Amino acid sequence: MSDVTEERASEEAERAEQYVKAVHEAVIPKPEFSSIDNPANTEGQTSDYGFTYELPERPDPPPIPNGWFSITASADLAAGEIKSVIAVGRELVVLRTEAGVATVMDAHCPHLGAHLGGGWMTGEDINCPYHGWKFDTDGTCVEIPYSDARIPSRACVPSYEVREQDGFVYFWYHTGGKAPQYEIPRVSEADDPQWSAAHVWQFEMKAALGEMAENNVDYAHLHYVHRRPNIPNDTSRFIPNGYFSEVVESLPEGPDFVRYTYGPGIALLRITDLMTIYATTTPIDRHHARLNWHFFFPRNVEHVAEEMIDGVTGEFGILADIPIWRDKVYRNRPILVKGDGNIAEFRQWYSQFYEDSNWDG
Repeated sequence: MSDVTEERASEEAERAEQYVKAVHEAVIPKPEFSSIDNPANTEGQTSDYGFTYELPERPDPPPIPNGWFSITASADLAAGEIKSVIAVGRELVVLRTEAGVATVMDAHCPHLGAHLGGGWMTGEDINCPYHGWKFDTDGTCVEIPYSDARIPSRACVPSYEVREQDGFVYFWYHTGGKAPQYEIPRVSEADDPQWSAAHVWQFEMKAALGEMAENNVDYAHLHYVHRRPNIPNDTSRFIPNGYFSEVVESLPEGPDFVRYTYGPGIALLRITDLMTIYATTTPIDRHHARLNWHFFFPRNVEHVAEEMIDGVTGEFGILADIPIWRDKVYRNRPILVKGDGNIAEFRQWYSQFYEDSNWDG
């Protein structure tokens, strides 16, 4: 390599470092303090004098929405494996057949109620651990090994539509039993050789899914919770598009920070040439959520991956939101003022994912 070529490569590397630093500071600056320094949870607390406070029941948060939710990462489910999972307020099993097909079904056998998570796989079928009843991937009983009687038509385990793509196994949940109403867009970074393999981050927390999603358009909280230097009301746009939506924020250094939302359980966050976050959030029940996020980085900035992930997920990232989600109550008719972003518009868009779209707390 010539001296000129080396000098040019060095200059390009330096410019890349400056770009990463500028965007990093704009998106995840280091605050002077965070809400996690002053937790305010009073639920179930006892006083300094030893008695327990008697408080009225808190109102329920929004219900579990309808949509596609991840149940596991593809890499965490081997052929012939059965995993037990609690999600959408139900006990479920996710399994992979010997041929590699992922399946999700309710966890309990229709015979005498044994939990199928303790069963075993035979080729493409799952066997109940209690009496060996065998079910196919549709949940239909195909064999009762100790009986030659006709298999009852009711001998079925409810199963779910499944999509496996871009590193996750998704299942379709709908309170009313309706078929999938949209498909999940693909994520190009997941198999692009110019981008890193997925950096995985997982977490569980007390938070209702709808309230977590609302943060995307609550621009003021970015300043007071995450200590962003400015409230981006004038630089952010909320764009609803059927079952999908976008929030586009123009960063000070020029690139756009785009948050794509695909239904209630999947989000894709892109910062141009720096980082892509493929964020899946699954309701465990009405009050708790499970996060399984995959971070992707261009190869030339992967050396700062851990620092960037910590900025998004650490003390001044989502960990600052956790005590607020844990302690807050849901206001179905909040007092909104100018400067509160697109909260009202977002709630109107999000309401389509509730079985009762007029749900009002």
